[in-house]
Amino acid sequence: VSKAGMGPYSSPSEEVLLGGPSHLASEEESRVLPPAQPLPSKQTFAFQTQIRRGRFSVVRQCREKASGRALAAKIVPYRPEDRTAVLREYEALKSLRHPHLAQLHAAYLSPRHLVLILELCSGPELLPCLAERACYSESEVKDYLWQMLSAAQYLHAQRILHLDLRSENMIVTEYNLLKVVDLGNAQNLAQERVQPPERFKDYVETMAPELLEGQSAVPQTDIWAIGVTAFIMLSAEYPVSSEGTRDMQKSLRKGLVRLSRCYAGLSGGAVGFLRSALCVHPWGRPCASSCLQCGWLTEEGPARFQPAAVTFPTARLRAFVREREKRRALLYRKHNLAQVH
Repeated sequence: VSKAGMGPYSSPSEEVLLGGPSHLASEEESRVLPPAQPLPSKQTFAFQTQIRRGRFSVVRQCREKASGRALAAKIVPYRPEDRTAVLREYEALKSLRHPHLAQLHAAYLSPRHLVLILELCSGPELLPCLAERACYSESEVKDYLWQMLSAAQYLHAQRILHLDLRSENMIVTEYNLLKVVDLGNAQNLAQERVQPPERFKDYVETMAPELLEGQSAVPQTDIWAIGVTAFIMLSAEYPVSSEGTRDMQKSLRKGLVRLSRCYAGLSGGAVGFLRSALCVHPWGRPCASSCLQCGWLTEEGPARFQPAAVTFPTARLRAFVREREKRRALLYRKHNLAQVH
């Protein structure tokens, strides 16, 4: 890892079992407590400033009192009848270990809140991170895509669909390391029919066509979401245009992706990736592993054989981010998330 980005991973080493008191999160520590027990945050963690707010949760920085380590506490209010659904994120996170996923350290359940103690991912969201620059290149876009596809490949190997791979759920930490966060919509592929929660429809513009048709989600559903994020990074617009939600749904169902909206000067590899990832039929999209092996993402060679880098100005992307933030504020008001103290 350097300031220019991340290189490929080495081959995995043999598994090592860590034991003793120095282990940072044993199985016992990470287990959700029975709901009858009080939330033990005052004994274990000092809760600090709010660092992120979602439609259904609040994320606060916290400090583990014993070690002084800085972590993040995701606090999810819930009603008793929603307990099983709320626990899905914990169930998905508890066994995951990957450099591009925020790691779970502990979890606590009270009668009204689920608290997930997570790795602290400090940094801006993906699109604001790009928008605050004067310009960026296709090569930088490829680097971020490789990282999110690596996370998706790992999740799918664990039989988990993320189902919310929007850029808002991607944090860029130091050295351009991307972290995928928020598995609140994640579903296990072991189910007979995989359907995201109803709240998923808040973001019609990123919904895969098969979900709009009421079909079951598949791993390629996550590839569509990554394709949408790639399209936005390469155009500062959504893949389909419309005058309203109904028109957008119709365009998405027909797969009317307008590649002419993308920035001028894109390579053939970039256009090919967008075409395949945004194929209207899920069976026509590649899996995450195939994406990671495509020539565009893996192309190497001496600098003299590489095409001159085309850079994209960020004025359009800054305007896109501003409009998206207005929409996000409206959604927060719609769901009326109570302040969590």
